[in-house]
Amino acid sequence: MASVSIPYDEKCPRCGSGAVHLEWHERVNPQEVQELWHCWDCKNEFVTVATSDEKKPSVTEKITEQFFTSLLI
Repeated sequence: MASVSIPYDEKCPRCGSGAVHLEWHERVNPQEVQELWHCWDCKNEFVTVATSDEKKPSVTEKITEQFFTSLLI
């Protein structure tokens, strides 16, 4: 099985290596995503938090989006 390597700007906080691999990411809330990284050189694992300034959709926007997107063919 082939492995795909995606270049990241992230560096290991322990050894400074750029040979890091994104293990998983999880949306904590509409503004934050936590990512677990693994360093290939020193085997360190570390978590980063990415934030955005997305606004949380209102209840009306959620209902409207769910209703109308299900009607699209």
